[in-house]
Amino acid sequence: MRARSGPNRSSGFTLIELLVVIAIIAILIGLLLPAVQKVREAAARMKCQNNLKQLGLAVHNYEGTYGSLPPAIVSSPGSADWAGLKEFQKNPAVTPTAGTDFAKHGFLSLMLPYIEQGNVLNSIPGGYNFRLDWNDPVNQPATSTRIPTYECPSVPSEHVVSPVPSGWTKGPATGDYWPITRANNNNAVWTQLNMTPPSDDGVRGVLTHNRRTNILAITDGLSNTLMLGESGARHEGWAGGKRYADASTLGFLAGGWGQESNNIVCAGTQAPVTPGVKPAKVSTAAHVQAGTVAINAWNQGELYGFHSGVCNVVFGDGSVRSLRSSITLTTLLKLAARGDGVPVNADE
Repeated sequence: MRARSGPNRSSGFTLIELLVVIAIIAILIGLLLPAVQKVREAAARMKCQNNLKQLGLAVHNYEGTYGSLPPAIVSSPGSADWAGLKEFQKNPAVTPTAGTDFAKHGFLSLMLPYIEQGNVLNSIPGGYNFRLDWNDPVNQPATSTRIPTYECPSVPSEHVVSPVPSGWTKGPATGDYWPITRANNNNAVWTQLNMTPPSDDGVRGVLTHNRRTNILAITDGLSNTLMLGESGARHEGWAGGKRYADASTLGFLAGGWGQESNNIVCAGTQAPVTPGVKPAKVSTAAHVQAGTVAINAWNQGELYGFHSGVCNVVFGDGSVRSLRSSITLTTLLKLAARGDGVPVNADE
């Protein structure tokens, strides 16, 4: 006589078993996600450093061609510098009488041929015209072209100014790397930090506004002086890791890689910095006494990276370093000024 078989049992998961599996998977994802994010950020930071390395080499290739370092920006040069900026003169047949006789251009426009992007300048009929402003309709097709080397992959914003500014067909393409033109030039700030204020020439950076520079002018040494750095998402306002204005509410056009107003002045930011609230630069001894933040506080004209705890920079010799967010204003000013007479290590 055949024994009766027991109740049939499904070979699938029970509800409890399925919930346990889902919980285990969720825990594993939670453990792995931070590691994945760290790997992605490390890759982005390396890409950013490589971009800056290319720009550092481009500057020295430019110097090898012209015998001088390029101007950081060309906006409204003083008469003493007119002779050295003839290719930016609007009308070469007429002797200039004011700085406004020169077209406005940014440093990154000059670097295109030296990062193998000269085709961008030649892509418009007649070629890019340095005797017209960077935003002239003739030059807009070029300055609306995105250049990957000018973009930090850690920046969360689109690298195009939007909405499209009046008079443009497309929004200007933006960049995240700019020349460091000087340190804080308020003597009271240097004095409050127990340092001797440098001269006007000494407080400038490796590259400076409206002027070409002879390497011999970097008396603190190329390896001791900042040349380029991050000031990411310049077409928006960011403070302390949070955005406080987009391109439509910032109040002015900024961030275009061809634009003449994109330089970095290492002045420092007044503390405390509230994330997402527009701060202010350090300009008095009282600001120093109240506290300062040297970098990664404000992206409007200060060093500002979107990497955790650091900001990437290029020194005058072309070397790329990462400045820690904890760097003091004293050290930053010494690094930014090319002739303060106090060469300093970036790790101090």
